[in-house]
Amino acid sequence: MTEPLAAPLPELVGEVGGIESMVVDGRRWFFGFSYTSDLVLTPLIADPGAMARFASEFMRQADGTHDPAYWLELVEDSVADSGLTGNDEDRVVDTAALAREPALSYHLRYVLDAATGWQDDAVYEEPDVVAAFATIGVARSRHDVDGLDQVVAALSGEHRAAAELILRRYVAEKLDHLPGNWPEVFAGLRP
Repeated sequence: MTEPLAAPLPELVGEVGGIESMVVDGRRWFFGFSYTSDLVLTPLIADPGAMARFASEFMRQADGTHDPAYWLELVEDSVADSGLTGNDEDRVVDTAALAREPALSYHLRYVLDAATGWQDDAVYEEPDVVAAFATIGVARSRHDVDGLDQVVAALSGEHRAAAELILRRYVAEKLDHLPGNWPEVFAGLRP
């Protein structure tokens, strides 16, 4: 039986992109990604054939549209190779472990930001989050990779509580704004 196609993200239909994959809680998920605009283009799709059909219907490559067989090769290649990270460990997410210890990798934060369209995160304006950044000693601006890397590093130090507050608020903000089925797939990130 053929899996029905997932609903596309309406504002991203017809975008040029490739295929990425990651394993969340032991299950591999595929998604379209625009390497030129740093945006996630699709919902998460578990079945390789369904991802290939979805891409054929709703995505393009720089040279135009392609049939599902073409896209299936890209889907299969995404299991071993990523255009976003060279570290396969970064593409494996254990949401229960991260709910207990929110040590989000750079790659996961990047993908979540790309999935939410790099929106301005209101969480960084919340007084207790601003105070937590100050406690850790991080001057933070939105989408400052080094700032969140320092927060993750602070999980193992004396400012653990401040770091956890920032990362848990970050995760909650992302989960509230993820498109398609992303919030359901990553729901285990909530403590």
